[in-house]
Amino acid sequence: MCTILPISDCKETLHSYVVMIEALLAEMDGKTVCGYLGLCSSRKLQTLSKVGDTCSECTMIAGEIITLLENEQVDSLIKEAITELCTVLPISDCETTLDGNFDELVALLKNLDAKTLCSLIGL
Repeated sequence: MCTILPISDCKETLHSYVVMIEALLAEMDGKTVCGYLGLCSSRKLQTLSKVGDTCSECTMIAGEIITLLENEQVDSLIKEAITELCTVLPISDCETTLDGNFDELVALLKNLDAKTLCSLIGL
């Protein structure tokens, strides 16, 4: 990273920032960190505390996954990961194959609701 950042004493500077961030995170609980990052709302946190059975847990997680898959940024990140994964997998036409299967899977999941998805996987 320091080869592309124009920061004097880059490694030392970044290390000091990492140490400060670690110290701040060590003093926070997961809910607080989640809230600061904007990754969860209080509604989701309340829902999580009420979950107790496998069906409810699956439905909540499946709903979150389906919502995430509708986000273009998430789609883009997954496709970048596929590209990187294909650099180490011995599969011919790896990117085309995995990317095509991914697109089909996402299209299928977007047409399901969370409860249906959970019942299809046996939960």
